[in-house]
Amino acid sequence: MKLDKYNRWINKNCSSIRNKTILLNGVTGGIGKAVTYYLASLKNKLIFLLRNIKEAEIIKKDLIEKYNIEIEIIFFDLLDKNSLDEALNNISDINDIDVFINISDIYHQKEEIIDGIEKTYIVNYLNPAYFIKKLLILNSRIKTIIVSSITYSIKKIKENNFESFENYSKYLNSIKNKTIKYGLSKHLLMQYLISLGNKFHYKVIFVHPGVSKTNLFSKKNKAYGKAFYLFVPKMMDLIFMKPEKACLSILKAINEDDLKERLWIGPRGFLKFWGYPSIYKLRKSLFDEDSLNLIYKETEEYFKRIKE
Repeated sequence: MKLDKYNRWINKNCSSIRNKTILLNGVTGGIGKAVTYYLASLKNKLIFLLRNIKEAEIIKKDLIEKYNIEIEIIFFDLLDKNSLDEALNNISDINDIDVFINISDIYHQKEEIIDGIEKTYIVNYLNPAYFIKKLLILNSRIKTIIVSSITYSIKKIKENNFESFENYSKYLNSIKNKTIKYGLSKHLLMQYLISLGNKFHYKVIFVHPGVSKTNLFSKKNKAYGKAFYLFVPKMMDLIFMKPEKACLSILKAINEDDLKERLWIGPRGFLKFWGYPSIYKLRKSLFDEDSLNLIYKETEEYFKRIKE
């Protein structure tokens, strides 16, 4: 019954999301999978970017059987820069991509330093920034939708100068609280993309899905003890919004053609966690000019570093 209710909302509020070519990652996660099934039901062509090809093939088979749509799978690993370049090379031959949705991220996982920087920043911020910039250079008309989090405002970079990217990454690595680190990674990606948009007139739309149980808290991440995974996921099932409702903010973003600057899309209701999508102001801290220039500079330094 609830799915019927959500479908009625989609039919009323997302009438333009049909017969498009949509590129997206995070397809195997809770919110990503839910939005993928909605997009398939609306007869869109889908291009999956993901690491788990085996699981993607299962989803692809089911969607084709249900909706008879066209689906392409491209290997994509946000911890592997070479896979991003190969994916971009494959995408360069596709001329009709209308929308890109960046859903993939990681949250509470064991800390791991890779090439001098903790992997949360690589997966949630630096490599998505690299991929999105290259994608928009290939085709600037692609509507780019970034699935972020209300935690983006939890902490921001205050330093005005880092003498090197190593100092910048050292500062990021010094933050040990997983929630703060996750929120900061979201904040930094948003600031970089705002700067990129300002400099090159790219259009990027930010959304947040509210509070929903997703694979971010999967026990395979091994971030917590056994007791956490025994009780907390079950509590999430009772308290948090279902992915089928949480992903409606993404659909509204696809449908949105004239979202004004400094606004984003997320659920209304109590603490903006659980309701149907609405439009809100982003925090002013995202648009501080000194901070934007700093994050753009350091992110571009990272790009130079991974080319070497």
